[in-house]
Amino acid sequence: MIANVMLQRLFDIHKEFWSFDAASDPRTKELIARQQLRLIGDVSRIVSFIMIPVAIYMIVNLYIFASRPFLAAGLFGLAVVIFISARNFRRQKRQVFDIRYFDAAISLLCVESVIVALAVTLSIAFPLAFGQIPFNENSVILALGSIIIGGFTYGSIPRAQTYAIAIPTVTLSISFLVIKGASGIQSVSLLFFFAVAIDSIYRLFFFNFAKRHIYAAEQKEAAETVKLLLNDYAEQSSDWLWETDTDKRIVRASNRFATAAGLPIGDLNGTHIVDLFSEGEARQTLLRLIGEGKPIRDLVLPISVAGEDRWWRISCRVMCALDGRSKALRGAATDITNEQRAKDQIARLAHYDSLTDLPNRSLFNESMERSLARLQGDQSLAVLYVDIDRFKAINDTMGHSAGDRVLQAVGHRLAAAIGTGDIAARLSGDEFAVCLSCIENSEDLADIAAAIIGQVSEPLKVDGHNIALGISIGIAVTTDQSDSAEDLLQRADIALYRSKENGRGRVTIFEPHMLQSLQDWRSMELDLQSALKRREFELLYQPLIDIETEQPIGYEALVRWNHPTRGVIMPDEFIPVAEATGIIIPLGEWVIRSALHEARNWPDHLSVAVNLSPTQMRSPNLLPTIIHGLASAGIETDRLELEITETVIMSNNESNFDLLNKIHSLGVKIALDDFGTGYSSLNYLRSFPFDKIKIDRCFVEEVVSREDCQAIIRAVAGLATSLGMVTTAEGIECEEQLAQVKRAGCKLVQGHLFSRAIPAHEIAGRVVKSRPELADMDPMPESETTLDYTRRRIG
Repeated sequence: MIANVMLQRLFDIHKEFWSFDAASDPRTKELIARQQLRLIGDVSRIVSFIMIPVAIYMIVNLYIFASRPFLAAGLFGLAVVIFISARNFRRQKRQVFDIRYFDAAISLLCVESVIVALAVTLSIAFPLAFGQIPFNENSVILALGSIIIGGFTYGSIPRAQTYAIAIPTVTLSISFLVIKGASGIQSVSLLFFFAVAIDSIYRLFFFNFAKRHIYAAEQKEAAETVKLLLNDYAEQSSDWLWETDTDKRIVRASNRFATAAGLPIGDLNGTHIVDLFSEGEARQTLLRLIGEGKPIRDLVLPISVAGEDRWWRISCRVMCALDGRSKALRGAATDITNEQRAKDQIARLAHYDSLTDLPNRSLFNESMERSLARLQGDQSLAVLYVDIDRFKAINDTMGHSAGDRVLQAVGHRLAAAIGTGDIAARLSGDEFAVCLSCIENSEDLADIAAAIIGQVSEPLKVDGHNIALGISIGIAVTTDQSDSAEDLLQRADIALYRSKENGRGRVTIFEPHMLQSLQDWRSMELDLQSALKRREFELLYQPLIDIETEQPIGYEALVRWNHPTRGVIMPDEFIPVAEATGIIIPLGEWVIRSALHEARNWPDHLSVAVNLSPTQMRSPNLLPTIIHGLASAGIETDRLELEITETVIMSNNESNFDLLNKIHSLGVKIALDDFGTGYSSLNYLRSFPFDKIKIDRCFVEEVVSREDCQAIIRAVAGLATSLGMVTTAEGIECEEQLAQVKRAGCKLVQGHLFSRAIPAHEIAGRVVKSRPELADMDPMPESETTLDYTRRRIG
C-alpha cells in the first residue's frame, strides 16, 4: 500500500516536472538555462575533487584485479569523467557560454551526460560483470555512488540528469543479474527504486531551483520597473521623493528636490527635514508627528525659497528597524504654491470686499465678536455705521465707474482715519462700518466721528470733476460682552437713519427710544398690509371755500385709519410707512375710487380733490384707475382734482409731466400742493399748466404777524393770477388770517375756521355757517391759542 502511494507520488512529480519544462516561455527558458549552466560549472568543480579519491580507488582495484584491457577501459572512463567535469568548471569560470546558444549548450550537456554515464559503465559496470573486480559491499556502494553523483552533476538539467542516472542504473542492473543470476532480481529492483527516487528528488530540487530563480527574476524585473517608474516619476512629475537618516536629516537628495528647495545638494543633504520650513503652527505639527513616530499625510507647510514664500504638501512614514525603533523617514513632497494661493484668494474673497479691499460684513462681525469678548471693566466698544450722502446721484450723473472710485476713496480714507487696533469694513453698496474697540471715554465719540467725517469728506477729483463727498454716521456703544455684533450693527443703522432724517452729514448716537420707534414703524407696516382687506380706512372731506361767497366749491378727500387697537391714526403717521413699503399704491387707488364713488351723490357744482404721492406717479395703474373711477362714478371729469407736490415733478419729471398731460387731457384738474416749501421753481409753473396753486399753511399761520409771509402770499397769488391759475390758502384758522389772504388776492381758502373734515354723508346740501353766527360765539380766552380755540368751537 505504502509502495503504491510512493510510486504514484513519484509519477505525479515526474509528470509535473516534464509539463513545467515543456510549458516554460522563452524568457523563462533563457533564465533557467543561464542558471543551469552556472550550476553545472559549480557542481563540476565539486565533482572534480570527488573523482580524485574515487579514481585512485578504482585504479588500484583495476590494477590489482583486472586484466590489461579492462584496466585500460576503466582508466579511459575515469579520464573522460574527470576531463568533462574540469571542462565544465572551466567554461563557467570563463563564462564561455553565449546566451544566444543556450539550447545548443543544454543539448551538448545532455550528450555529455550520456558520455559520462557510459564512461562510468566502462569503469565500474563492465569490470563487475566480467568479474574483473570483486563483487562486495564496496563495489555496491561504488555503483550506487556513481548513480547519485551522476544525477547530482546534471541535476540542474532534468533530461541530462535522467540520462546520467538511467544508463548506470541499467548497466549496473545487468551486471548484478550476470553475477548473481535470478537471485540478483531483488537487488536490481531496489537499485531501480532508488534510481527513480533519486531522479525524483533531484527533479524536486530542480523545480524549487527553477521557481526560486523565476521568482527572483520577476522580483528583480519588478524592482527594475519600479525603479524606472520612480526615476521617471522623479523626473517628470510635480512631486519628488525624499529620505532621511535615523536623525531625520536628509540623505540622497535628488536634483529636483534641491531645485525646489533652492539649495545646493551638498547643503541640502544633512539638513534636518523640519529646518526646511518656516516657523509656524504647521511646522510645530510636523515636529510633533515626527517625534510621535506617526505617519504624515498631506500636511501643508510654508517654505521660503530664495526669499519667496511658497507652500509644500508632504506625506511620509517612518521606516522601522527590526527592533521596532524609528529608523528613518521616507516620503514625497509637492509644491502647491499656486493651489494654495488660489485657496487664499478664494478665502480672501469670502472675507474681503474686492472693490475697496476692506473686510466685508462677515469678517467685520467676526472681528467685533472678538473685540466684545475682550472688553474689560469700564471699557466701551463703538460701532459706526457710515453711509455716503447722495451716492445715487453720483452714480446717475457720472456713471458707475466714477461711483466705484468714490467707494474706493471713501474706503481708503476710513481705513486711514482709524487707529491700528480698529477695523473698517464695507458692508454693502455705499454702506461702511467702523469698529472702535476699547473706548475709554464714550463722551468723545461724537468728536471722533466728526473728525472722521471731516477727513472722509475732503473733495475728490474724478475724471476731471470735483466731487463734494459727504457721509452720515450712526453710532452704537456698548460695555456689555453679551451684546452681539448684529445687534450693535442694527442699533448703529437705526442711529444712521436718524442722521439722514436730520439733514445728512450728521452724527447720531443710538438711544433706546429709537429702537422703539423702529419697532412701531414695523408694527404699523405689518398692520397696513391687512388694513385694506379689513376695510379699516375711511375718507373724510374738508371743504374748499370760495373766499367771496364763503361757500364750498368742493372738498378735499383726507384718509383716516381706524386701527382696531390704536384708534384713529392720522395720515402723517402712516402715509410715510405706506410710501416706504409700496402699500400707498393700492391705498391710493382705493382713495380715488372711493372719493369718486361718494362724489356722485353730491351736488354737481362740488368737486373732489385727491392727493397723489410720488410713488403713485410711478405706478402703471394710475391712469387706468382714474379713467375707470370716473366711468364707474358717472361724473364729469372736471369735478376731479388731483393734488401733487413738487417732489412728484422733481423726480423723473419728464415721464411725470407726460403722465400729468395725459391726465389733464381728460379734463381732470391738477393742483400744485404745498407751494413755497420746496424748491418752488418757477420752471414748474412754466412747464405745466396747473389749474391751482395751494400755498402751504406755514405761510398762513404767521401771515398776521409777519410781513414777509404777507409779501410771499401776495407774490404767489399775483403770479398765479397772471398765469391763469387759482390760488388756495391752506390752514385758515381765524378771521385775521382770512382777511390777510383775501387782501393778498387768494381766491380759495381751506381750514378749520370753516369746517373740520367730515364724513361724506354730511356733505349733500350742506352750507357753511355765516360769519355773524361765528361772531356771536364766546370770545377766545387769552390763555388759548387761535388754533386751539377754533378747533374747540367747530369740533
